[in-house]
Amino acid sequence: MGESGSAYARFRRAIERRQATAALSAAAELRHVALTDALELLLLLRERDRDRYPRAALRWHGRLCRDVPGRSLADAAAVLALLGSIGEDVDRGAASALAELLRALDLDQPARILAAWAKGFVTG
Repeated sequence: MGESGSAYARFRRAIERRQATAALSAAAELRHVALTDALELLLLLRERDRDRYPRAALRWHGRLCRDVPGRSLADAAAVLALLGSIGEDVDRGAASALAELLRALDLDQPARILAAWAKGFVTG
């Protein structure tokens, strides 16, 4: 490990500093990115690199569908629709609704992250 620390430490610093390119670079070095970390990266891309958001949202949705037991087809469709709304210039209602849906799927940490992001939501 060099002066800059592990890839995960660099990923976390980039997320905290709102540096999308650095976060993507560090994430590419990781063997696995947890669903919660991937959500934080997705929201950062929504803020800083809107062109990358749609593909990242699809990947995150796929991870959710694959990794989280107990979700229905209706849940999966709702998550995808809400991710699409978040990607557009929509009010914070979509992010808040997605946070509630994640909470219902027992994904409390991602739900908290999304709810906090929604409170600081800025369009554009």
